[in-house]
Amino acid sequence: MSHEHFYSRTNGPTLHRINRVRYLDEVTPRHLAGGGDPRHVTEYLLAAGWSNHSVPGYPHVLLESPNGQLHLTLEPTAPEERDTWWRIHPASGRGAGWSAHFGGHTPVEIIAGFSDALSTPAPPAQTQTADLWYIAESRGWAKQRVGADQMALSPDETAILARIQALSDTPTWRWKTEVSLPLADGRRRWLWGATIDDTAPANAIAGFITFLTAPAPLLRDEGQTPGRTFGHLHSARSPITPEQNRRRHLQRLEDAQRTRPPAPPPAGPASPPGPAHRTKRR
Repeated sequence: MSHEHFYSRTNGPTLHRINRVRYLDEVTPRHLAGGGDPRHVTEYLLAAGWSNHSVPGYPHVLLESPNGQLHLTLEPTAPEERDTWWRIHPASGRGAGWSAHFGGHTPVEIIAGFSDALSTPAPPAQTQTADLWYIAESRGWAKQRVGADQMALSPDETAILARIQALSDTPTWRWKTEVSLPLADGRRRWLWGATIDDTAPANAIAGFITFLTAPAPLLRDEGQTPGRTFGHLHSARSPITPEQNRRRHLQRLEDAQRTRPPAPPPAGPASPPGPAHRTKRR
């Protein structure tokens, strides 16, 4: 039986059918928009040549880069906001030991800012830390310093981007994002967090910060935004229809296919065995 006969988000506008969604909302600030459709990340990587090692019947996603050097896992857990759902890191024993972790409510468009860059050739010039801070400051994020750590606060004061020194035997730097909402009693309610080691590819870090701090709204359909963001999230009916959004996604996949590494040439036919050497008998 086709999955189209099931009442499920699998049949949402991103994939095939659009009749279940009649309109989309544009929501800001984008870091409060909710996770969205994970296929925005996974289908792009698959189109870019990543291989799927997911276990049938198990609700996890396991992807590997075309060269076998990077792994992405999506492992939904119990609804604990501080749990990591998304992990991206070099395959065991390959390359530098860095990792990127994203919580379940991290908007997939922001995760894609990081993961898309991993399938795009890095620019020849390395991105400097000052350039990364400039991205946030140019979007109105207020930069601050607390001891040796640096941070930037979003214009609505619900998100912090920080570069902190990780506590370990070998001091390392890490980019960290925390998104939380103020409560009436002065405390804050956690929504999602992300950490990216400073040794991750610089163009991927730049992509994450660019999509995190962009002022443009994100598209969400009914039920995709977290209920706890009520009063903090601004929403307006989008002129973009579900069908137009689906076509945008298909165009995004076509763009990803153009970045795919060329397939290795097929192995040539094996050389036929030569004639057996016979020893002349006397």
